[in-house]
Amino acid sequence: MSIDWKMLIDVRERQKTAAMGVVARDREAAARSLAELQQAEERHRQELESKASHWQELQGAFASGQCNVAQLRVAGAWSGALDAQIAKAGSAAVQAGAAHAQREELLARSRQALRAASGEVEKAQRMQQRERAEHARMQELRQEDASEEATTQAWLARRAI
Repeated sequence: MSIDWKMLIDVRERQKTAAMGVVARDREAAARSLAELQQAEERHRQELESKASHWQELQGAFASGQCNVAQLRVAGAWSGALDAQIAKAGSAAVQAGAAHAQREELLARSRQALRAASGEVEKAQRMQQRERAEHARMQELRQEDASEEATTQAWLARRAI
């Protein structure tokens, strides 16, 4: 049984090309998910800063004597609303982080598949080269045998004379 190495290498090359496309697609998706994660983390940070700013303003108003009980109640209610926004932004950041981790894992798997496909191409090429070298060696041995046989026949013909 003879293996059509050219066809096998072509198939392996197509598999490698397909794997490269998957890696490119997964790399873009991972980059998008990273951007979304960074955006969610920035939103969370902004919400935290907003609450800190709110309390700094209240502290300044209280220190200057411009704060009454009604304003403290409003500030407390607003602080609760800010806490809810912070929690929501934090949850979004956690979800974005989980999504990004999944994208990175998928990218790692597709890269591994690309490495495997590349290895299969190289393996097929090495096997093709090995078969060619073996074929060339066998032809050389046949030529040597033919030359030796011709030499022997010539010697026998001269000896018979």
